[in-house]
Amino acid sequence: MNMTIRLSERFGTFLLNGDEANLLRFTEIEPKISMGTIVEIDFSGVTNMTSSFCNALVATLVAHHPMDFAQKVRFKNCDPLIREMILGAVAIGRREAAELT
Repeated sequence: MNMTIRLSERFGTFLLNGDEANLLRFTEIEPKISMGTIVEIDFSGVTNMTSSFCNALVATLVAHHPMDFAQKVRFKNCDPLIREMILGAVAIGRREAAELT
């Protein structure tokens, strides 16, 4: 089963608030991936994102659920800037995951 989260529909074109990203991750994404759902995070319509939003959403998810992240989280419609931010957050999350083990 798949679930798609269209970020621009929820937060607008500029993803700004890290607290909102944390809430989304904790209340929707983590429970779904724990149940085996593949979560697609769709960035269509997003023109910019703060590092706080990206790290709260992506780095924390990678740090606490590295296997689920690799197998069950997909990113769609990322422009080059968004893609680079996601890659940076994944690297941060992997470092944090290594420190947790």
